[in-house]
Parts: sequence; C-alpha cells; structure tokens
Amino acid sequence: MNVIPREVLRVMVGCQSLATTTGGGPGEVVTEEDIIGDPLEKAVLLGCNWTLRSSNTVCPKSSIMTNTTAMTSSMSSSSSSAYLKPISVHHRFTFSSRLKRMTVLARDAQSRDLWALSKGAPETLHALLDKTSIPSNYEQVYKYHMGLGQRVLCMGYRNLGSSADVSDLREKGRSYVERDLIFGGFLVLDCPLKSDSCRVIKELKSSCHDAVMITGDSVLTAAEVARQVGIIGTKPKDTYELKKVVRGGSGGANEEEEGKVSFEFVPMDDDNDGDGSKTAAGTTTTGKQNRGIAYVPSNFNVLEEMTQKSEVALCVSGETLIEFAMEAVRRKRRKDATTASTTTAPPPLHVKTVFHELEARDALKSLVTIVSVFARHAPRQKEAVIAAFNDAGKFTLMCGDGTNDVGALKQAHVGISIVSVPDLEAKQRSAEEEIAKIKAEEKKERKAMKKKNKKTAKDGDAKSSSSSSIDKKRRKKARSLNLEKVVRQMQEAEEELSYVALGDASVASPFTSRAMSIKCCKDVLQQGRCTLVTMIQIYKILGVNCLVNALVLTKLHTHGVKQGDRQLTVVGMVVAAMFLFVTKGKPLSTLSPQRPPSTVLCKQVLLSITVQFVIHFVAIMAATNLSLSYVDPYDPSIIPDGAFNPNTLNTCTFLLTVMATINTFVVNYRGKPFTENLMDNKLMLRSVQVSYGALFASALEVFPPLNQLIQLAPLPTPEVVRAMPVDMIQNENVYLSGMVDMFGFNVTLCIFMVLDGVLSYVAEKTIVRIFEG
Repeated sequence: MNVIPREVLRVMVGCQSLATTTGGGPGEVVTEEDIIGDPLEKAVLLGCNWTLRSSNTVCPKSSIMTNTTAMTSSMSSSSSSAYLKPISVHHRFTFSSRLKRMTVLARDAQSRDLWALSKGAPETLHALLDKTSIPSNYEQVYKYHMGLGQRVLCMGYRNLGSSADVSDLREKGRSYVERDLIFGGFLVLDCPLKSDSCRVIKELKSSCHDAVMITGDSVLTAAEVARQVGIIGTKPKDTYELKKVVRGGSGGANEEEEGKVSFEFVPMDDDNDGDGSKTAAGTTTTGKQNRGIAYVPSNFNVLEEMTQKSEVALCVSGETLIEFAMEAVRRKRRKDATTASTTTAPPPLHVKTVFHELEARDALKSLVTIVSVFARHAPRQKEAVIAAFNDAGKFTLMCGDGTNDVGALKQAHVGISIVSVPDLEAKQRSAEEEIAKIKAEEKKERKAMKKKNKKTAKDGDAKSSSSSSIDKKRRKKARSLNLEKVVRQMQEAEEELSYVALGDASVASPFTSRAMSIKCCKDVLQQGRCTLVTMIQIYKILGVNCLVNALVLTKLHTHGVKQGDRQLTVVGMVVAAMFLFVTKGKPLSTLSPQRPPSTVLCKQVLLSITVQFVIHFVAIMAATNLSLSYVDPYDPSIIPDGAFNPNTLNTCTFLLTVMATINTFVVNYRGKPFTENLMDNKLMLRSVQVSYGALFASALEVFPPLNQLIQLAPLPTPEVVRAMPVDMIQNENVYLSGMVDMFGFNVTLCIFMVLDGVLSYVAEKTIVRIFEG
C-alpha cells in the first residue's frame, strides 16, 4: 500500500472506534498491544502504517506516500508532508447493527476543515452517496468480492467546511451528516479461515448435527464462507435467499395491508430484471412468475427434502427475517379482524418487539429448520433465531466471540464464547504452516533418499553413500532446530492467551474457550456425551445392585443368608474402586452419529435394569435352592437373627451376589461409540480380571486360604453329593441335583456364574440394538 488518495486514507484511519489503554501524553509511546477495539479496524490502521497517539488522535507511524487526484509529481516536499499530518476525531456516530454503518467528525492537524467520514455496508451506504460520485459498476464490484467470501465496506466522505460546528452537528444528528457523501471506494478485507474449521464442521455434520451460520456479514459473503467451511454443499447458482415479494403493486403499505405480500426463495445470482424490479432492500414487485421458490406450507416438505439432499442451500437476511415475522403477525390480525365483533385496534408492530409475538415465533420455528445461513443479523435477530430453533424442539449450541452474540449465547442451551485475538491467531497460523512445510520436506526427502539408496546399491558407490548420509544428518538437524523454534512460538502464543481479558460474551456464556477455534464445540459434545453415558451407566449399576441387595435382605434373609464382616469389607472396597475406574473412561476423538439416551428415566434404561435384575434374581435363587439341600437344619446361623457362620448357603449366595455385582459393571460399561472400550480402560479391565479370577478361584476352591480369608465354607465334595439321601432333595431341586451329579457342585456353581454374566451381557446389547439401532 504505497499510493493512497488522501481522502480515502482519511476514512481508513479516521473512521474507527479504537482506543488506547495508555494516557497518550507527550512523549508517551503507544504500542500495538496498547490499542484495543475491533480487530479489523486495528488491522486496517496498522496496515496503513498509522497508529493511535491517543483515543481520539491518529498519526502516521512512518513516512508513506499519498496521492490525490490533484497531486502532481512537481509537488514540493513541504506540500507533500501536509498529507501526513495527524487526524483528530471530534465526535463518533458509533456503529449500529440496525443502520450497518458508522460516521465520525474529524479534522486534520492545523486545519479548520471538518470532515464527515463514513463506512458501512455497500447496500446501505449507497443511498447516502452523491449520485454523481457512484460508478456504474458499483453493485457489480462489491458483489464480486462478497462472492469470494471477503468482507466489503463502502467508504464515503464529505467536507463540511471550516465553519461547521461539532456541537451543532451532534444536535442535528447523523441523518443530517450522513448525506451527499462522496464515494471513496471499497475496503475489501480478507479474513482467512481457521485451519481446523472445515474439519470440525465436517465431523459435526457426519455425526448428525446440523451446523448453521448466524453472522452480521452480507448474504453473499456469509454464503461463500459457509460453502468454504462445509456448512452448505451447493454451488452458488443453487444458493437461494428469502425475499419479500409484493405481487402486482409498488410495494407500499397498502399492498401489505391488503395481503399481497408473499415470500420466495430466489437465486442469489438473480438480478431481478425482466420479471421483477427491486423497490426496496429485500423487496421486489413482480408482475410475472419468476424463477423463485414460494415459501408456502405446500412447499415446505419439498424445500426440506431439497436442503437435506444438498440440492439447494437457503439463506435469509436479518431485514427479511423481521419482515417475515411482521407479516405473520399481520396475517393473524387480518384473520382475527374478519371474525371479531369489536373494532379495537391492535397495538402497533415494532421491530424490537415483533419477535415476542406468538404468531411470529410460530412462523419462525418452521423457517429456521431449513435455512443454513442467517446473514446481516443484528444481536436481537440472532437471539430470535436461537429462540426459534429452541421452539422447534432443537437443542442448540451457540459459539460466538463478540458482544453482538451475548443475547444468542444466553438463549442457547449451550453457549460457548471463544477468545478472538487476531495477532495470536496469525502467529499460530504461521507456526502451523511452518510445521506442515517441515513435514512435507521430510516426506519429499525420504522419497528422494529411497531412490538414491536404490541407485547407490545398484552402482556400489560407497563414497557417494557416505556423503549423502552426512548431508541427510545436516538437513535433519536444521529441520529439528526449526521445529523447536516453531513449537516454542506456539507455546508462547498459548501462554499469551492466558493473559487476554475476557469480554462480555465470556460473561454471558457458561463456557469460554481460549483455543481460538470452533473445535471447542466438538470438545463440549464429546465431554458432554462421555459424562452423560458415564452417569447413565452409574445409575444403572446402582439400580441393579440395589435391587440385588434388596433381594438378599428380604427373600434370602428368611433362609438365614448373611454376610460376614470381612465379606462386606472386601465387597465394599471392590465396588468403590470400580465406581472410580468407571469414571476414568475417556471420550473418543471422533463424534459418532449414534446418540446416547438423553435421560436416565427412559424406556431403554428402565427396561435394561429390569431385565438384568430378573437374570440375577434367577441365578441367585437357583444357587440358593441348590445349596439348601446341603445345609444342616440344626445350624443356628440359619435363624434370621442368628450369628453369622460360614455354610454352603452363605457361600453360594455370596459368590453369586458378588458375581452379579461385577457383571453389572461389565455389562453396563458402554464404551464405543462414546467412550473408550473396557479393553482400553486399563484400571477397570485389571480390576475386573482380578475380581473374576478371585471369584472363580473361590468357587473351584483352588486356593483354600483365599476362601478362609473371606469367610467361605467348604463346598460339598463329590462324596458328599453322592451320599446325599434322595428324600432330602426338594422337588424343585431335582433338576439342579442332576447337574450336580453330572458336573459336581463346584462346576455347577461356576456354570451359574457364567450364565449370569453371559445372559446379562446379551440382554443389554440386544436392548441397546433395539432402541439405538
């Protein structure tokens, strides 16, 4: 940027709302870090090689060449230096989301001429420009750059003269100042995408999440950026924008009251010649049928299907959204007026309150579900869009980085504010590009060395091989040093982030990310799913275990089943450890299209708990009935209030109860596709393996000291089983006794333990497959 017209430079550096954190006194140096405000305005100011002297004064940082249409090469150096004098801002008409522009009143140093400097949306500022200064290709140029995904601002200025008084102009208002402006050109800003945005959006969409864009940028810019990151997958010719259409009229208020207003999705490249003519922003009058798609109830299913198949992408501007909401309310009022007996006039509609009307909310909740890009949206409109998604039964996650997003962040079910620091983003982006370059060089060198080694081995040139090895080590060392430098640069950027002050968006949202990336959306979903799945499985484990314990304390207590102190201690320690290890499961790195149950009290969870308890109940009661035949009827411990004494009944019931508890942890451990599998959760895996090993070792009595430690009685031997009188075997135990005769008591008990685990596992997986597919 070496040659800039003075009038344009004045707008670029003077029309801004930047401030400095220092006093800006004489001799005080204002650094880049001291300048605060809009990052884009700061980038433009520094890009012009100017800086802030104070919050209301800008001055050139170093000598730059400027030029005006009247400047000639014979201009003296003293005359030329006048173009580099500081600029003082006397008043600011701040940027308004509704007006989409800002204006400042400024003077050059040692000059009495007061200038009105304006910048804003090209379509908004067009009406404020002097018609003689507007080039014929005005609309074509700004739309071209917007179509490339660039931000475009129109610049205008007016010399108010030396007699203009700032106080007088401030009282007259901006409408008086912002008129007959001279067109100064377009300020085109190219904001590079974050390196991982495309990847995150792709993963969100592949996991059955809908991603939409809500922005203050123009529709053309927003649609192209959405196309680049993957939010929409259509070509520009298949991208449609919702427009208000007035049929057979001039677009005035009478047509609106008479119900001639409709809304259509029209191609964004439609210039409205031939069939339609533009009468106002976002409004067309149509005499014949155009190539738009009418937004009517009969077309909704068609539009929804087309958007799902990526045949079209639909966009809507904030201004059209307001008109759409107001028209929905008007139609309801016209309908009520034809049936109402009273003539009381309804309250007037206002853009600030129209989104609170029930009719507007009902209309919006259908519209937003098929729209992918919401452009030129003010804070209130962003909030209304999120509220409409909520009304439509969607669960919303909003990610924003500015004050304009505060309302939407609070309205969303999950609000995430991200820290926006362009300088640090540029530093990280540069480091990532350097790392990618180093990796590409390594890959290229490996291929070259592989070819060279083959050639050397074929020719048998040992000297050449030694020389290439030395060169390889030298290059590898250089790359290693460069990589260390880049990594250190990224670490410094991350450390600087921790000192960045949080803004209003961070206060309004429950989550704040310092990563400067939308990856935080994926992280919240991953962690949220992991937490939800973990809590559901914990509640299922608690539910099944409580039912099993209730069975032991009620049904089995009448048979004298009790547990010893050491048994309770061991079980308590194992259960506590397993609950801890269950929570150690980490979320997977990729999001799954499959979704977990949204609540604990759902059919899937309740059915799972019931089926698992029935299986455990049958297994425990079978072991109890099997053991009753081998219990001494005169054993005082079988009395409900008797002291604990190890016997066959207590031993079998304890082993089956503990087995059911361990099986509950194993069966209800969810794992993929939400968290790491049981095989990857090493602590949980090892504890399960040790528990199973100890239980089967106790059941098979392979290590008697272990049985003695946990107060287990010796189980009936084959001799005892064969010596059991037939008349002592109860009728319901005949089949079980047959198994004991065939396999032995210990093996039969192990069969019950295995069946309990296998059936529980199969039942749980079947239920998951039925409910989640």
